[in-house]
Parts: sequence; structure tokens; C-alpha cells
Amino acid sequence: MLAVALSMPVHNITPLLNPNHKELFQTTDFEVLVYGGAGGGKTYSIADKLLLMGAYSPHKLKAGCVRKTIPSLKKTVISVLEGRAEEFKIPFAYNKQEMTAQIGNLELLFLSCNNKESIDRIKGLTNVSFFWLNEMTELLETDYDLILSRIRGGKAQFQQVLGDFNPTGTHSWVYKRFFARKSECKKLWYNVEQNHPDYLATAGAKAYIERMRATKDLNYNFYKVYFLGEWGELEGLIYNWDVVSRSQMPNSFDEIFYGGDFGFSVDPTALVRIYRKADHFWVEELLYEKELTNDDIATKVKRMSGVRPGDPIYWDSAEPKSIKELQDKKLYVKPAIKGPDSVRAGIDFLKTKHIHILDESTNIVDEHASYVWKTDKDGRAIGEPLGMFDHTMDAIRYGIYTHVGHRKVSGATWL
Repeated sequence: MLAVALSMPVHNITPLLNPNHKELFQTTDFEVLVYGGAGGGKTYSIADKLLLMGAYSPHKLKAGCVRKTIPSLKKTVISVLEGRAEEFKIPFAYNKQEMTAQIGNLELLFLSCNNKESIDRIKGLTNVSFFWLNEMTELLETDYDLILSRIRGGKAQFQQVLGDFNPTGTHSWVYKRFFARKSECKKLWYNVEQNHPDYLATAGAKAYIERMRATKDLNYNFYKVYFLGEWGELEGLIYNWDVVSRSQMPNSFDEIFYGGDFGFSVDPTALVRIYRKADHFWVEELLYEKELTNDDIATKVKRMSGVRPGDPIYWDSAEPKSIKELQDKKLYVKPAIKGPDSVRAGIDFLKTKHIHILDESTNIVDEHASYVWKTDKDGRAIGEPLGMFDHTMDAIRYGIYTHVGHRKVSGATWL
């Protein structure tokens, strides 16, 4: 397991750790890159390494967890750390105001790199032994160099900067610095087939892997990046939306409505809030979670801040039973417009609008960056979405195309 001494086990946690990631737990190299395909369990194993460092270190340590923005850090790193700590039965004292957490002798600092205040916070750090850079390709190379300079002091047996990412885009500074040129850093590659054996044995994992394999004949570059986990350039991106902070939104809107896409074991249920002002739309992720029943969805929606009883929510009309059950729960739910060529028509309609993604909407940002057309054997787009990593994309299309694209000619009501 870890290179630090694990001499104080309270209970047997070994079955929870991924045996396929043994090298990740053991490495003490200063610079470590953990990369590969989607679904490889990279985030979970890095979180496990941090938790065990804190639980078993005899000395007080300090570590930084970094992502481009704090909201995205909360949805990924902090969420995973909290969940894994609960599974490990390791106390995890999270201070939301200070953006810190205590795990045994380890103090975690949750950091972003998207404004001067956050950069100044990193510049002021001392005695940091370990940094985890989640989605490292989101950061600038200057951010990385600053973080390297803050590794100093502390009583850790080793010091380390560890970054994880999917290898999309050879234009990235990460590719140029560590792969195009000779680099001494440690590189650890994992794809979904190196995830935990318990996960790989589930029906959901088997279905996911089968679908990912099938993308080889549907869009080879997508297959290369997200299944094989190799560097590549995605071609045929469907949308070109921008990513903005909440401070860049208007103070008022013409209306607010919602779009939802059902999922369960393999795919997550996704719900997005859509703000409209004329032909500009701002999209915000509210829900992105697997294994939700309709009762679960109704409970979560009713507890969401800002969701008013009369705000329409447009869900996938292919599931009328689910829509009826949500309506029975007193939610203002409507079926999305679907029909012959409605997907392409909806995409074409959205392309005529100005759409902005809130930067805290992690899964919308990620799906937007990988939402591509299917291609023929010669790599030419054929006008049909690939159908992978598209749950928020579908939810956004359901909402905007149904609510705005199908307005009656009079403009007074909605179809």
C-alpha cells in the first residue's frame, strides 16, 4: 500500500482499495501524472491515498487540493473525499467557511486558481507536503509552476505534486511539457478496465464498457481518448458554448425553466436550470446522480433552492410513466418535444442561441467538451450525436427546444 507506515488499522480497509492502482499508492516520486480513460477510478484512488496519509501519519502534515474553481472542487474532490472517509470510517472534519478539512494529522486546504484572491492564497502557503491537482489540464502552466514552488517544509516522508486528467487535446501545455518533451515525472495510466474489480463485476460497469468499446466504430477519436485513455484531438464537437462565472450573469431574467434527463444504473439522472434573457441562456447543473428512483428525484427537486412550484421542468418524453409519477408528486413536469429528427432539429435550434455554462456546473462543462457527432469510416460527421456523456446536453436541449423552440405562432402560450 502506501509508502508511509500503515501500522494502526482500526478495521480491514484493504478490500476497499483498488488493487489495480497499487503503484499509485506506493509512488513517492515528486511529480506524478495520473491519466487515462473515463471511468478508471483515478479520483477515488487519489482520495484514498490522501485519507490514508492523514489517518496513519505520525506527524502533522498539510496538503492542498486544487481545481480551477471551488464549486467544481466541491462536486468532485470534496464529495469523493467525504464519501470515501465514511466508507473507511475515518473522521473527516470539513470546515466549509475556511475551505479546509482535518483527517487525523493531515490538514487539507481546498484551493482554486481562477482569480487573484485564490492565487494569492496559494502564494501564502507554507509547510505543504502534497498537492492534488484535479483535472490538471484546466489549470494554466503558470498555476502549476506556482504550486511547485509552494512544496516546502513539513515532516512528510516524501513530497509530491499529483495531477489527474483525461488526455484530451495535444495542444494542452500538459502534453507539451510532459509528453512531447522528455520528462522525468512519473506517469501512471489507467482506463476503465483498471477500475476496482468489484466495480467491474457489476452489470452497470459491464454495460458501460460495452458501450465505450462500441464508440470505436462511431467516433474513433472519442474512443481513443475516453476508452483507451490515449492523447488525441476530439473532432466534430457539436457545440461551442462559453463557460462563465456567476458574477458574469445578469441581475434579472425574462424567465427560468428546467430540463431533465432520466437515468438509473448505467446513466445518471440529470437536471439543469435554464435562465433566459432574450436569445441568451445560462445553464446550471442541479442534479447528476445515478440510482435515483422517481421518489428520490421528487424529494431532491422539492428541496432545491430556487425551484418554484410553477416553474416548468421538461423531461424525456420517452418515459411517460416517470413523468406521471413526478406529476403525482405535485411537480410541474411536462414531456419534452420529441419526434422524427427532433434531436437534430433541437441541436440546430440551440446553435442559433447564445448559451453560457456556469463554471460551477462540472458535468455540463465536461459533457460539452466531449459532445461529438458520430462519424463514418472516413472520419466524416454524419449528423447524429455519438450518444455518450450526453445527459446534461439532452436535458438542456429538452428544456430550451421545448420551451422556446415550440412557441405558438401567437407567442402567447406554449405547445
